[in-house]
Amino acid sequence: MNPPTALERLRERIAGEGEPLVVARGGPEPSPAVGRLAAAGDRTSDDPGEYAYVVEAVYEGYLCHYGESRLLADPDRDLALLAGDLFYAIGISGLAGLGDPESVGILSDLIRVAAELEAGGDRAGAEAVWLAQLIALTCGTEERQSNLVLALSSGEPGAAADLDGWSAEIADRHGIGRAFEAAREAIDLRPRNS
Repeated sequence: MNPPTALERLRERIAGEGEPLVVARGGPEPSPAVGRLAAAGDRTSDDPGEYAYVVEAVYEGYLCHYGESRLLADPDRDLALLAGDLFYAIGISGLAGLGDPESVGILSDLIRVAAELEAGGDRAGAEAVWLAQLIALTCGTEERQSNLVLALSSGEPGAAADLDGWSAEIADRHGIGRAFEAAREAIDLRPRNS
């Protein structure tokens, strides 16, 4: 028997919390591509399953705040926000267990910058920063990437496209281009109700 995937572990963890959270059953299985990208590189190779779990938890928290949960059965808006905080806490707690302070900074910057972009109505920018921070997590940070994230958060024209280009370039250089493309397809921050 195979060990549970990151999303299965997350679903089991939330099911264990009980009401008012209700885990969605049936329907299409959500894509594990975000976690797979987080686990694909050299930086996360010591414990790829745990990095995948951490990132899937943080991504689910983000979706609860700004999109639609993949794992919960139609929570109302207030419950979704609270669930999002729980998912963030699960992810950050898992990251603390890995003893990786650089990754804490990467994911903290991701949450902060993406929230700023969401507040400004820049979903394309939020998607670009998600992909870039996942690449930084799995492959390592670079000054160019940090500067592009800063440019994006400052509203510089073309910064999202430049950041996306950096992400694709680094993914190709590290041989994880397929995992990157799968995550790019999976990351969709548009609410499903609109």
